[in-house]
Amino acid sequence: MKLKYKKLVVMITMCTMGIGLVTFSITRPSDKSTTVVENSSDDAVKVEASLDTDISNASVKSASLLPSATPTPTEVPETKDDVAVDQADPLEKNAHKEINTLIKNYLNAKLSKKIDKFKPLVNDISYIDLKDIARKTKYIEAYKNVTCYTKKGPEEGSYIVYAYHEVKFSSIKALAPAMNEFYVKMNEKGKLYIYLGEIDNTTKQYLDEVRDSDEVMDLIYDVNEKLQKVVADDKELHEFYSKLEESAKNVTMNN
Repeated sequence: MKLKYKKLVVMITMCTMGIGLVTFSITRPSDKSTTVVENSSDDAVKVEASLDTDISNASVKSASLLPSATPTPTEVPETKDDVAVDQADPLEKNAHKEINTLIKNYLNAKLSKKIDKFKPLVNDISYIDLKDIARKTKYIEAYKNVTCYTKKGPEEGSYIVYAYHEVKFSSIKALAPAMNEFYVKMNEKGKLYIYLGEIDNTTKQYLDEVRDSDEVMDLIYDVNEKLQKVVADDKELHEFYSKLEESAKNVTMNN
């Protein structure tokens, strides 16, 4: 399927389901929120549903996933030359054990709702909003089957990570496929961490280019299809997402 048509199909599907698929680990420092999709602009649809994703437009601009609007990460003045994405560098699956462990620990930290759990995983815990995390993970029991797809980042020792996982909701047996995007960097001691904070325009363009690539769009599309199928096949999960969709509509009407 041609990329532009695939993007359209994904966007229509997500509009119909009323949920988000990909969330991002880069934040605006002014809002001190964990992920960019958790920040809301004036015209954003803020879904007050207990799910670990919000409806946002971050992906409409970059990967054509979702229907509404959200601000992009804060950009700082350009201080370096543009860095081109190496198209010959493939998206790797579970290629870095340390990254897999980092992402699993981060997801589990969200369920723990304890700030200390985040300290060794991120560069700045002031971006962690425990109340918001608690709201979004209220009905989440576990994150299972975590698989990390990585691409080299714009800086030495950095990676863009697409973390596939399956969400286990309380009282629902079926697992819901999902995916998050993270920007992982390396500190001066050679330890990897999830970066939360400002990004310059060069880094933003790099992330956008990787997200818009055929291989990442294929991955997103596949996850989306899996989610559609499991929601259609499982009555309990279907009812749960139907309630989320209704909640999203109500929030939209009241804004």
